[in-house]
Amino acid sequence: MSRNSSASMYAGYPSGGRRTPASSPGGLRSLLANDTHTDSAPVAAAAAAAPVTRAEAPAPPVAPEDDKEKMRGLNNRLTSYLDMVKTLQQTNDGLRKQIDEILAKRQAPNGRDWDEVQKPFDDLRKQIKEITMDNANLLMDANNAKLANEDLKNKLDAEIVAQKTFEKELDDVKKVLEEVKQQKESIKKETEMVKDEIDRIKQEHKDMVDDLCEKIRTSKVTVEIEPDKNNLTSVIDNMRNQYEKIAQKNLKETEDWYKDKFENIKVVEAENSAALESGNADLKDKQKQKQQLEIQIQSVMTKIQTLEALLENTKIQCSKRLSVYDKEVQNTESEIKKVRSQMERQKEDIMNLMSEKLKLEEEIRKYNDLMNMCSDESLELSLADALNSEKSRPENVVKQPEK
Repeated sequence: MSRNSSASMYAGYPSGGRRTPASSPGGLRSLLANDTHTDSAPVAAAAAAAPVTRAEAPAPPVAPEDDKEKMRGLNNRLTSYLDMVKTLQQTNDGLRKQIDEILAKRQAPNGRDWDEVQKPFDDLRKQIKEITMDNANLLMDANNAKLANEDLKNKLDAEIVAQKTFEKELDDVKKVLEEVKQQKESIKKETEMVKDEIDRIKQEHKDMVDDLCEKIRTSKVTVEIEPDKNNLTSVIDNMRNQYEKIAQKNLKETEDWYKDKFENIKVVEAENSAALESGNADLKDKQKQKQQLEIQIQSVMTKIQTLEALLENTKIQCSKRLSVYDKEVQNTESEIKKVRSQMERQKEDIMNLMSEKLKLEEEIRKYNDLMNMCSDESLELSLADALNSEKSRPENVVKQPEK
């Protein structure tokens, strides 16, 4: 019974009246009796007063305004009092029903419904199964995220190894290009040296030819003629022959000398021209190789740029995926922690319920033992009464003839 209901039971009674508590059935009966008396008293008074006024005063005089206001106040108080009495009767009826139900339950106690007790355990078992399944799914998701993270890390390592190999190849190509440049510079120097040698040989040849021409120009022939009138023709013939021989000899010597010089010059020139042609051919080959290497370097540089761009994109994608996976892992870990805390709480609740169940089973066992003991004692008492009755019967039979 609540305090509000008990407070409402005392409301509306006069201050001088006696208040009976409603905690017992006797108190409720007295309250109901008082309510019936108080309800009937003003009604009877009003009924008694009404005919008297009608009989004594068939033409009622005009009442003053103060009396009318008093009558209105009394009527309002009466209506409010009657409403309060009705509400109190209704609350008392409800309380009476509750008391009757409680007394009926106490008079006829029923056994504990173990199905109702077992229902929360079944619900808890279902919840534990669902939580374990959710936990297993979360663990599977976490393992999948870890495997995906490891795959991405392996791909990133492979891309890094490929980048390092490309960088090594690029360094090798740069070294080859530097060697080609050095060879080109050395070939240029050799060709310049060959050109200088050819110019020097040409200048020497020109100087030698100029010297020979000067010698020929400056050469003089002195002839002394003895005046001999008889042998003049013979002397002239002899001189002519000598001059012709000397001229032929000088011409032959000059031709031989020119032939020797020109043959040496031609051989050197041929060698130099061959060396120049081979140098030009090598230079052309080196230039072609240089162009090819430059093309290869450009292609390798473009590949490196594309690979670097791909590597940056892959790094960005990997970082994004890793951030997503890290968030998922953190969320799963937080969820796992929450689930573990819930499982621990549920475990504690289950342990508490199990302890309560064990306590109830122990109480039931003790109750059954007490019931068995009571039944055994009742049987012993009944047997003792039977024995006593049997013992008393023969005495009565024996004593009757003595009377």
